[in-house]
Amino acid sequence: MKIYCARNSYSSFTDYKVIVQVKKIYTLAIVALLQACQNQDNKSTGTWSDVNKIQAGPILRDSLSNAQLGKVDYLVETFKEVDPTTRENWIEDFKKDQNPDREIEIWLMMAKAYTTYCEGKPLDSRIKKEVFKVILMRSSVSEDEVIKSMDLKYLSVGDAKQVMKAYTLAAKPIRVTDK
Repeated sequence: MKIYCARNSYSSFTDYKVIVQVKKIYTLAIVALLQACQNQDNKSTGTWSDVNKIQAGPILRDSLSNAQLGKVDYLVETFKEVDPTTRENWIEDFKKDQNPDREIEIWLMMAKAYTTYCEGKPLDSRIKKEVFKVILMRSSVSEDEVIKSMDLKYLSVGDAKQVMKAYTLAAKPIRVTDK
């Protein structure tokens, strides 16, 4: 059985040799998110996914548009302190998404929330990583779920709520499917 994860794709968690600490946090945050499953009443339910079973989905398109590539460049630059993923890996990950424009829109909103909170503040890397983690989780679950699920070490609950204030999209859980 293979399980695919759209928002963050790796060839294999165990074989990927260049993962740094931030990427591990990123991956764990994604896996810890509740995935959305629509039941017949159209109410959201969810289950937890095992990080050891998640594998990358296949590449679905040969390339991204020039406009998409420009947005990828902005994301790489914005998140370089907290996510050292290379431009090439960002591109490859978006090429695996069924709807890269939607995923890029989510990441751009995350970038807006991140820069809104961090800009002009003397924050060290630990705080910035936690800000990123809060935003990443918020992109998939409600603010209440983020507060309930996260073990905040550097931000107060009030700070975390302030971080999430600039993220105005609805939560879009990461869909993990059995293949």
